[in-house]
Amino acid sequence: MKVTGIIAEYNPFHNGHLYHLEKAREISECDLLIAVITGNYNQRGDLSIINKFAKTETALKHGIDLVVELPYIYTLQNAYVYGRKAVEILNDLRIDTLVFGSETNNLEELKKYSELEVDVTRLKELLHDGNSYPKSYGLLSGSLYPNDILAIAYLKALKGRDIKPLSIQRTNDYLSSDIDVISSATAIRKALKEGKDVSLTCPIKIDEPVYNEDLYPYIRRLLLTSDRDDLKEIFMVSEGIENLLKDNAYRYSNYEDFIKASVSRRYTRSRIQRILMHIANQVKKRDVAALPDNDYIRVLGFNSKGQAYLKKLKDDLNIITQFKHLPDPYKDLEWKVNCLYATLFKDPEAYMKRELQGPIIKTDR
Repeated sequence: MKVTGIIAEYNPFHNGHLYHLEKAREISECDLLIAVITGNYNQRGDLSIINKFAKTETALKHGIDLVVELPYIYTLQNAYVYGRKAVEILNDLRIDTLVFGSETNNLEELKKYSELEVDVTRLKELLHDGNSYPKSYGLLSGSLYPNDILAIAYLKALKGRDIKPLSIQRTNDYLSSDIDVISSATAIRKALKEGKDVSLTCPIKIDEPVYNEDLYPYIRRLLLTSDRDDLKEIFMVSEGIENLLKDNAYRYSNYEDFIKASVSRRYTRSRIQRILMHIANQVKKRDVAALPDNDYIRVLGFNSKGQAYLKKLKDDLNIITQFKHLPDPYKDLEWKVNCLYATLFKDPEAYMKRELQGPIIKTDR
């Protein structure tokens, strides 16, 4: 049996994702397609516009056989941590091929970048006054697009593993705000916020979208009322960034204004947003340091093929299908972050009840 894996956020699922998974099946000639997806938070520090169970249901409906979750603490980190853990999960699930999208779609070039002893995701953060780096690295950091950087992270994580990487050309401009048959997730989120119809590009109905702006009043209040020393204890807060965030919280009541004032060559938007989510969820450095090695795989959904495949692996892997069976430190963290996410819905309790239930099972009917 040929098994292919993909790594996705589905924020939200759109025609570009549909193209990705259909192409993944085609070029890998797989019998089974597994997706590792982010939960209710995404890698660049964005809230998921729809919840992870809605994402799972859509993925299963459109051709994924098995959906598993990338835990919160590995999602809200830089591309290398994110990519390493996602690849590790897929490796445990014994995939043969990993298929990802990239802007350059030049696999050999991306492999060369992956051999460099430099963290591409940190280049722009480190190129501030007082630091000197080779011009070539500066050019490199400016020439790579988001999906290229993720591709490099995946390739780094694949080293030493018997998994074949395959790249698919990204078919739209991630900076474009146009709504077409295939549009970027960024463009779709923007259009939804503006009340525009996205049915041309998005095959799902989104009834109750949530955005980072929705959390900003709460985050701002935390920044304004927390001592700087307390903020220093939050995961990923370093280099005095708590001073910048606290000062800008005084100055800006609007989320986008706050972000624009906080972003610089030293601090990327993604880094700022990840830190804000950790502040909102009160994720402390000591709590993260105390987490044991992650050795479980949480299943969010499957069809009959995915279910049969899991049965073959159940004796070798710690497969979790019920929230209550998560290891305690991870269970506590996941409960906390999902409770905060749920507060953005009209019926938070209904969502948290869903969190406690088992995976989505897609019937063959």
